[in-house]
Amino acid sequence: MSDKMVVMIGDVRGSRKMEQDARYEGQLYLKSAIIQVNEKKADTIEAPFMITRGDEFQGVLRDLKSAFEIMLEFERLLFPLQVRYGIGLGTIQRMGSKIPIEMDGPAFHRASESLNYLKKKKQTAHCLTDDEIRDLLINTLFNLMNAIKGKWNILTFNRYWKYKELGTLEKVAQDEMVSTQAVWDSMHNMRVMEILEAEKNLLFYLESCSFQSAVTISTEIG
Repeated sequence: MSDKMVVMIGDVRGSRKMEQDARYEGQLYLKSAIIQVNEKKADTIEAPFMITRGDEFQGVLRDLKSAFEIMLEFERLLFPLQVRYGIGLGTIQRMGSKIPIEMDGPAFHRASESLNYLKKKKQTAHCLTDDEIRDLLINTLFNLMNAIKGKWNILTFNRYWKYKELGTLEKVAQDEMVSTQAVWDSMHNMRVMEILEAEKNLLFYLESCSFQSAVTISTEIG
């Protein structure tokens, strides 16, 4: 059976250079993140995420929008580990049960090509589909968003996630027991609101894409 899928492959940068204890801790973070994503995103997952070889994991999703949402979820769950994500849209072949390691096809090949591109360019996310214009738009947004996030410190990330959860600057300020102005100044200086707007617009675009697909995500530490 052949189905159209989107495959995402990634790796945690520099993990093989980590000390043994730090690498083991990173693998525990990864395992925990996989369990949480499988539970939280069960309605968008075609085949659950699983570790496939050492520190690599894969999962199958139903659309590109879900893939981007899960990228953001892994970013939150795995921080401060930095993960690269290669995404590929195409057909897959199912060779057995409903698990990623028993699937193959062009979607996996495109995702692997995307990941290799990321390693050479030292970027964070890259997408290859059957539409070059769509790829150009998605990848431009990925690069711009990641360029901005690359300048953030842990305080900025925490305020970004809190704002997404709580919904207002006032609630973030109350949670941190600081002034609303202090929160606004730091988020404004680090372009957090622009990132949130870009994420919203990209999600809208991915939802509106006129194709039927499932998504596979594979992430490799190394």
